[in-house]
Amino acid sequence: MTPRIVSALLALCVAALPSCTCDDRVRRTFPRLEVLDDMGNERSVIDFGQVQLNTTATARIRLRNAGSAVLNISEATFANAKFGNGETLPVSIEQNGELMFAFTFKPTEPDLREMGTVTLKTDDPQRPTVPLTLFGTGIAAVATVMPRTLDFGEVYVGEERSLDLTLTNAGSNELAVTAATLTPAMPAGLSGSLTPLQTTLAASASAKVTLRFAPMATGDLMATIDVTLGGGLDPLRVSVRGKAIEAVPRLCFRFDDSPMETCSDRTTTTLQFPFGSLCDNRLFPEDGGVRCLGSDGGTVASSRAGRLYVRNEGNTPVSYAFSLINLLAGGRCDGGTNVDFEFSNAPAPDAGRFTVATTRLPNLVTDPKPWETAPVTVTYRPSSQCRDDAADQAQIFWTRQNEPLGTNRLPQAFVVILNGQSLLPRGVPSDINISLSGQVPSVVQNYSGLSNAGDAPLTIRTAQLWQATFLADGGTGTEPFEECLPGAGGACRFFWWSTPPTLPAQLNGTASPSQPVSRVLGQIGFGQQDGGAAPQVGTAYRVFAVFETDDPYGSPCPYPTTGSCVVSNLRAIAQ
Repeated sequence: MTPRIVSALLALCVAALPSCTCDDRVRRTFPRLEVLDDMGNERSVIDFGQVQLNTTATARIRLRNAGSAVLNISEATFANAKFGNGETLPVSIEQNGELMFAFTFKPTEPDLREMGTVTLKTDDPQRPTVPLTLFGTGIAAVATVMPRTLDFGEVYVGEERSLDLTLTNAGSNELAVTAATLTPAMPAGLSGSLTPLQTTLAASASAKVTLRFAPMATGDLMATIDVTLGGGLDPLRVSVRGKAIEAVPRLCFRFDDSPMETCSDRTTTTLQFPFGSLCDNRLFPEDGGVRCLGSDGGTVASSRAGRLYVRNEGNTPVSYAFSLINLLAGGRCDGGTNVDFEFSNAPAPDAGRFTVATTRLPNLVTDPKPWETAPVTVTYRPSSQCRDDAADQAQIFWTRQNEPLGTNRLPQAFVVILNGQSLLPRGVPSDINISLSGQVPSVVQNYSGLSNAGDAPLTIRTAQLWQATFLADGGTGTEPFEECLPGAGGACRFFWWSTPPTLPAQLNGTASPSQPVSRVLGQIGFGQQDGGAAPQVGTAYRVFAVFETDDPYGSPCPYPTTGSCVVSNLRAIAQ
């Protein structure tokens, strides 16, 4: 056989080989990729819809391996960089398995419809590459809030301040506000509803709420408003703050001889401080070591002192001024120019009045507490000029200064009333009428002579019987002015001291002028004495008992002596 023939036969055999079957029992397996929608239909488009600018949105697509081998996806190639892969590649899908494959979209331009493609590289021999079309639109909803801090500042207790909070959509698309909450839910003194913020705002639209801070007690306001936004926007937070302030002034007084203080408050704005009845310094000078006795017999001083001061128990200063008026100035015998109350650290009173310039308490809120003024020492040292000057009263006014117009901050004023009086004796004559009847030559009768209607003890220094006609001007009439001495004879021969008083004698003071204190001082005799003449029947006789006392405001003695006197009438008649 020739070489040409052999070559032809070989070529024929090789060409016939593909038509040969190795073994009918051997089958090859392959994966098969399906891209499906929710209904199980093939899809090739993914639409992200509207996505907030610079926000990454994720969309998933259903991938199914309908083949007979594991499906591998090794690469995902994007034609537009704003779309991306949300999976870690490579990834495998088991036979008859599924995978929700994730893609991402992050827009950077508003109101622009973006399109891109992604190509998946697989080991499916029928679909080694799978192209998908991607769509998405960037939107710009921009939330702004004004102010970012809602600061009420300082608000006085009992007053109020309102502030507005405005939320605006500064973007070009709708803005959904899903929630607006206040934390804590009920801050003290804060009121208002956040409901108007929970809405959908069109582009450039706004929503406004009004909050009111009306504190009822001092303290700090600290709260937050959290606004939750839709469209993937970050929430907004607004700080709310304020300070409730109040000056709580109290006018206080404490006697030096007492550990207790008495203070005013919001309801008690008038205080009275009785200094009591003290020894009048005209009779009982403080430096003389002499003390008078009260109606209870106890020793009484001639002065008493206490301390007056202002305290601020709030958290903000208060400005105020003092003024003093002597309420009894019109009834004083000295015309009201003297005040028996003395005030240290205060201007000298002019005609019973002084005014202290505006004072601020405290000067700085950083000053240490308690916020108190230096005390003003108030001393009552009664020194009467006449009997009507025995009582003293001073009134001190505390008034707010420099308050804003239109405010009614309480208390607006305090009033302190200081009362005191002098302990003074007051001799009152006790007249007597003596009757001598029948054949009795004489009669003896107890005689008190005078009583004490004052509240200080009355000392009787001398007691004498005189005969004269006392006139209103202190002079005498035509009858001789002479003393009734013991023994018979003389102008007042029918009167005598049967039992002379023991002098000096003292009558205690009384707490009630209508119930004067008296005592029997001695005995008066009337009638015939020592064999002398007897009083004539039907004739009235009169003498005067003249008592010299320490009452500084008694009548002058009508005979040559010093001091003041009480003159008592003694009348007698023989029947």
